[in-house]
Amino acid sequence: MTGIVEISRRRNPFPATGVIRDRNGVAHYQQLPTTLLDVLAEQAQRRPDTEAVVELGAGALTYRQVWQRAARVAGGLRADGLVRGDRVGLRYPAGLNWVLAFWGTLLAGGIPVAVNTRSAAPEVDFVLSDAGVRVDLAPGTALPDGKPYVVDGVEAGDIAALFYTSGTTGRPKGVPTTHECPESLIRRQ
Repeated sequence: MTGIVEISRRRNPFPATGVIRDRNGVAHYQQLPTTLLDVLAEQAQRRPDTEAVVELGAGALTYRQVWQRAARVAGGLRADGLVRGDRVGLRYPAGLNWVLAFWGTLLAGGIPVAVNTRSAAPEVDFVLSDAGVRVDLAPGTALPDGKPYVVDGVEAGDIAALFYTSGTTGRPKGVPTTHECPESLIRRQ
């Protein structure tokens, strides 16, 4: 079955070194990455040859490969005029291209906008318009490719992605997620 992504099953991607306990005995890491980009960069350095993502029937990518290929996607996006804060629609189905588009958008300084691939055309058009998508990465389009690029100065409070609700009680609504939000979930694992 292609299009299915299997994330590496390791529940805690951080080593046991640097763990301290607070006054309640709860374990915390002393120095954790502060953004999603920091998380990926750390994994690419610590576990470069460990599988990061597998698409059944299409292969696998290691953390190093995800970092390197996503940086090329970022370079392609920047060469096409993407600037920090621009929104990028991700309409690829779940798989390697979606993962590379997501990370490449972040590395370029853009904001990925996840678009439900099962939505009807009017809903997709609404999301792309409402989000102000500047670049639309859709099935049948190649991933951007360029000189590797990594944005500087990303902070925990910066918007990392824009996800849309299902719109069951009206129009879908865009929910911004900061780098801090998913990163804090990673810390708790």
